[in-house]
Amino acid sequence: MKELSMHILDIAQNSVRAKSSNITIIVKELVKDNVFEFSIQDDGEGIPEVILKDIRSPFTTSRTMRRVGLGIPLLNDTCNMCNGELYIKSIVNQGTYILAKMDYNHIDRPPLGDLESTIATFFSSNDNVNIEYEHCYNDESFSISTKELKDVLGDVPLTNLDVIKWLVEFLRENIEEIKSDEEKA
Repeated sequence: MKELSMHILDIAQNSVRAKSSNITIIVKELVKDNVFEFSIQDDGEGIPEVILKDIRSPFTTSRTMRRVGLGIPLLNDTCNMCNGELYIKSIVNQGTYILAKMDYNHIDRPPLGDLESTIATFFSSNDNVNIEYEHCYNDESFSISTKELKDVLGDVPLTNLDVIKWLVEFLRENIEEIKSDEEKA
């Protein structure tokens, strides 16, 4: 995948397929420490040990329609190539935690991509899941959740196009703000 936002979406969609009720996505740009990382935690079905032990292989997948899964292997290769690592912990019937970590300034680190649109689309297309998103830039951060949005919106669904456009802009503005706050400090 050419952008890290697509890796985040792929892993988060796996959480949805695992029948998660709650998904937490955290993106950390720790420029001062030369670290880029993201984590995704869910309370889904978890990954059986027989799959977990070989999950970094493209020929290990839980899908029945096709016997190849490239998301985790590609992310693992990206982390390794960028002096990082991919950590996966999963307990059946309790959930999964994935942490992807790499050098922030590594020449081979893919760009973040359009993370704002990715997160907004993920929020709007999974209305039945409580999703929390946090973005950190060095010491600054902000967060938002589908629960917060639903409380504010009332009867207006997250699938409403105006809501999606607003959410993309809200995410973009907040990410820019935490980056500019950090630069002012």
